[in-house]
Amino acid sequence: MPRSLLWLALLCHVALATGYAWSTPSFEGPDENIHYEYAWQMGNAGRQPKASALVALRGEAQTEGAVLGHHPPLYYAILGAALAATDTDDTVFGPSINPEFGAPDKASRHLKFRHGSGQGDGVLFGLRLLSVLFGALTVWLVHRLGRACCPEQPRVADLAALLVACLPMFSFLHGVLNNDVLATPLATLTLLLVVRTLRSDAPNWRHGLGLGLAVGAALLTKMTTLFLLPLSGLALAVACARGDRSRRPAWLYVGGIALLVAALTTTPMLWRNYDLYGDPLGLAAHDAAFTPIPPEYRWNVFVDGFLPNVFRSVFGTFGWFSLQPPTLLVVVGAAVAALALLGLLRAAKERTGSFRPHSLWLLLAALALVFAGTAHFNWKAPQPQARLLFPAIGPAAVLLAAGLLRLVANLPHRRWFAALPPLVAIVVFFAWFRPAFAADLAAAEPWHRALVGHIVHRTAEPTIIWLDPLPSSTLMPMTLRWADREAPADTRYTLYAYDDAGRVLLATHEWSHGGIVMRNGEATLPGTLNPFLLNRDCTFVLRRVPATADEDPATLPTSPPLRLRPH
Repeated sequence: MPRSLLWLALLCHVALATGYAWSTPSFEGPDENIHYEYAWQMGNAGRQPKASALVALRGEAQTEGAVLGHHPPLYYAILGAALAATDTDDTVFGPSINPEFGAPDKASRHLKFRHGSGQGDGVLFGLRLLSVLFGALTVWLVHRLGRACCPEQPRVADLAALLVACLPMFSFLHGVLNNDVLATPLATLTLLLVVRTLRSDAPNWRHGLGLGLAVGAALLTKMTTLFLLPLSGLALAVACARGDRSRRPAWLYVGGIALLVAALTTTPMLWRNYDLYGDPLGLAAHDAAFTPIPPEYRWNVFVDGFLPNVFRSVFGTFGWFSLQPPTLLVVVGAAVAALALLGLLRAAKERTGSFRPHSLWLLLAALALVFAGTAHFNWKAPQPQARLLFPAIGPAAVLLAAGLLRLVANLPHRRWFAALPPLVAIVVFFAWFRPAFAADLAAAEPWHRALVGHIVHRTAEPTIIWLDPLPSSTLMPMTLRWADREAPADTRYTLYAYDDAGRVLLATHEWSHGGIVMRNGEATLPGTLNPFLLNRDCTFVLRRVPATADEDPATLPTSPPLRLRPH
C-alpha cells in the first residue's frame, strides 16, 4: 500500500487557513462580527441570547439579544468557553464602517470596516485558530470517508483530503469565525458513521449511539445539517429492507437508539425554540432575519443569481462577498469537475471496479439533499454562498477524487498531479487575496480599536477621580463629572457598565463607534442608553481612549468602580 498523503493535506490546510486567519483584518469574514457577538454573549453572560427582534418586541434590555440569537448554540458555546477560560470574556467589539466599501473605483472597496494597528487581534486570532482546528478535523474525516468508500484505492482518500484542504473558499472560511466550521466536520462524521454502519456485519448499540450523538451535535450547531436526520433514517431503512430477516431487528435497534439519543440531545434546544419563537427549529425567526425576494422575481433571481454565483463562490468569494474568485480559477475548476464526472461515470459502469465508491447512492443523496436545502433557502432569500453547501463537502470530494483518479489511472507520472492543488491555493492567497485585504487600505483613526478587553478584569490602577455630585441611579439622562489631572487636552473617554456577574452591559465608545464623545471632565449621557441597562444594578468605570495607535487601552488610566442602582 502506498504511503498516505494525509500529512500533506493536513499541512496544507493548517498553513493556508492559518495564513487567512492571520492576514484577514478584524471582522472581514462574512458576518464575523455578529458571530463574535453571539460567542461573546455566551462567554460574558453565561447563557444563550435571544433573537434581537424578539428582545425588541418584549421590551427587554438590548444586551439580552444577538442578531444570530436564533441559531443553535453549540459552536458559540465552545467559543464562549474559550473566552471565559482565557479571561477575555469581557472583550467588547466595535468595528468601524469603511465608507468606501463596495465603491468600484476605490482601493479599499473589498474591506467593510476600517482598520489600524492595535486592533486587539490576539483575542480574535485565538478564536480563529479554533476554526483552523475544526477544518483540520474535517480534512481528516474526509480522508477516513474516502478510505471507507474506496478501500481498495487509498489514493482516493488522499486526493479527496487534498482537494478540501486546498480549496480557497474552505481555507478562507476556516480562517475566520462562522458556525459552518463546526457544522461541516459534524456532517462529515455523521456520513462516515452511516457508511461504516451500513458496511458492518453486526450492527449494534454502539453504532446507534455514535450516530445519534453525531446527528444531535450537528443539529445543535446549524440547521444546514438537518438533512442528516432523514438521510440517516433512509440509510438504515434501506439496510433493513435489503438485509436478511434475521438481522432486521438489529437494524431497527440501531435506528431506535440513534433516534432516541439524537432526540435527547436536541430536546432542550427544540423546546426553547418552541417557547420563544413558536416552532421547534426556530425557522420563523431565521427567515425573519432576511429580506425576502418578491414572488414575481424569484425565478429570475434564482436562475441569474443563485445558480452561477453559488458555483463560483465554491472557489473563493472572499470578505463580505466582495472579492470574487479569479475567472481562470473558476473555468479550470469547472473543467476539472467535468472531467471528474466523466471518470466517475466510467467507474460507475464498472460495477466490480475499485474506483466505484461503496454507498455511492448515499453520497449522491447527501449532495442532492444539501443542494436542495440551499436552493430552497435561496428561493426565498438571496444567499448564494458555498459555505451552505459545505456539509456535503466530504461526499463531493470523495466523488471528485474517485472520478479524477479513474480518468488518469493509466497516465505516467500521475503522482505529481498532487502538487497542483497546493500550488493553485498558494497563488490565490498571495496574488489575489492578500493585496485586496491589506488593512492599511482602509486606515482607521488612531483611537479606534476593533476589540477592547480588560473591562471587568482591569489591569490598570484607578487614577481618574469621580467628582460630586455622584449619580445615584442608572436612569438616563445623567451627568457624570471626573478629574484626570495628567490627561492631555481633549482626551476622549469611554464609559463601561457591568453587573455583579461581570457581564458587560455598556461600552459607549466602542459600541457607538465613537459617536458618544466624553471629554473635558463632564458628560451628559443620553436616554438612548437606557435600553442597555434597563432596571439593573450595575457598576460604572471610566477609561481613557487611546490617542495613538500604539497605546493599549488596558493600560490607560481608569476610574474606581461607581456603583449605581435603578430607581
